[in-house]
Amino acid sequence: MRIFVAGANGRLGRAVVAQALAEGHQVTAFVRNAGTLSGHPALSISLGSVTERPDVVSRALEGHDAVLSALGNPLWLKGLRGPAILADAMANLIAAMRATEVPRLVLPVAWGTGLSRTAASPLVRLVAATLIRRDFRDFDAAEHLVTASDLRWTIAYFGALTDAAPTTGWAASTQIRTPKPLAIARADVARFLVSSVDDEALVRQHVVLSGA
Repeated sequence: MRIFVAGANGRLGRAVVAQALAEGHQVTAFVRNAGTLSGHPALSISLGSVTERPDVVSRALEGHDAVLSALGNPLWLKGLRGPAILADAMANLIAAMRATEVPRLVLPVAWGTGLSRTAASPLVRLVAATLIRRDFRDFDAAEHLVTASDLRWTIAYFGALTDAAPTTGWAASTQIRTPKPLAIARADVARFLVSSVDDEALVRQHVVLSGA
């Protein structure tokens, strides 16, 4: 399968690329710069901005089978600065996928986004409404764009991402309830994202990821 990874240069994106290559897929990493992505015979690197150059996205996406997003916002609570980009990125990706007839999209978003907020704790709902209100509004808008589209999508909710080693104890559930535990390794999230690409049971499903 040919998989297009948006945001492939971030920590989650690198884990997704590595997992997809390990499973034998052909991968295109769509990034602003090549960064630390290492060479691999099944890896192609395409340079561009998902939010700023939709024409470049469409050209790079031609001939793929699925899109995996590893995009996120630079959360100021972690000392990062930058614009909220996820909704704009999803709008451009959806348009490009329609134009190139790429049907499958998998999008990971933070627990407390969209549908999952109904089952989130009062603390998570408070944080989503106050401290990082800008970002959760952007996440909500991105989720709405995806679920309102005619694509074969999967939304995956995650809690606190860690750089821990991959495990076999993580879990994925279509029941919308708080992940237990919230902490989950990026490598485990990557494994789910890649495995879900050809899982028909997960098409148009919201999935909650729990750590080991």
